[in-house]
Amino acid sequence: MRKRRKVLIVFFALFFFWLFENFKIVVPVTTISSPKIRSTVTIVQISDLHGYSFGLDNNYLLRAIEKQQPDIVAVTGDLFNRGDNRGKARALNLIKVLSEEYPVFYVRGEHEGSSSVHDIGDAGATVLEYERVDVKVGETHISIYGCPTTGYYSSADNVLEAIRVEDDNDYNILLAHIFYEGVFNNWKGDLILSGDTHGGSIRLPFLGPLKYNGITLPKLSYNGPVYDKGLFNLGDKYLYVSPGLGNFPLPLRLFNHPELTVIKLVSSTQGN
Repeated sequence: MRKRRKVLIVFFALFFFWLFENFKIVVPVTTISSPKIRSTVTIVQISDLHGYSFGLDNNYLLRAIEKQQPDIVAVTGDLFNRGDNRGKARALNLIKVLSEEYPVFYVRGEHEGSSSVHDIGDAGATVLEYERVDVKVGETHISIYGCPTTGYYSSADNVLEAIRVEDDNDYNILLAHIFYEGVFNNWKGDLILSGDTHGGSIRLPFLGPLKYNGITLPKLSYNGPVYDKGLFNLGDKYLYVSPGLGNFPLPLRLFNHPELTVIKLVSSTQGN
């Protein structure tokens, strides 16, 4: 009986640890300054939801977003998975509720399927497929570009031409589910918001992601940059890679909570 009790204690301890790791949302706030920013802009980025629901009807997630009072909601792909009708319904309902309160901009990942783009647009999001939309927040002029996942199979020159920055005086943001380094390093904008990596899903203390682009323990074995999670300075612009909210194919996060990404754009000239 005592042995059985110990086994149950261990089982429930591991179960609640698994719940904590895979369903406890963290909300880090990253501040980026630029002389192009006249009024502070709050961006909430949702990535890689994969049809999950955090709370009934995503109420837990919606409350977390509401607390941030975003000026812009950026959805960077893999909102749900093809063939998962329940997950799709949950995701579309989330977009519908958010679109009633905030401007929502969406770029496709590889999991939704191209046929679902119209559904997301019908739910209220602005779908960006090699398109640009101009937004004004206070006195700040922002141009938001979108590159769908299908673009990564086109030539680099064609992709860059399709998302070419029109006005360098605006603060230019690119939404792209995957950070395609060979192309986007040459994009002449200010900020790229991406996802896809899930932060490596399993992360190890001091060693970073267990896997990145098919490489095991990349921070030990890979000579190039590891754009796995968080903010990166690319010299003339910034990149933020969100570890996302959901999982695929299984919820196996470790030391890598689901993340609701918050970006604060602030003026670098204020007070000067």
